[in-house]
Amino acid sequence: MAHHDDDPHGESSHDGFHDESGFLTIFLGLVVMVGMTCLPATIGWVQLATG
Repeated sequence: MAHHDDDPHGESSHDGFHDESGFLTIFLGLVVMVGMTCLPATIGWVQLATG
């Protein structure tokens, strides 16, 4: 662990991983929100197309 603390690249990689993790959480949240928003519209379009 001492080498990891002394390595600036390792520290930068750790910060990048933390930021990426937060980004993935936000991205997945947006995907879920968009999916929930588009699902009723998609069902409506399918009903219009098949009806």
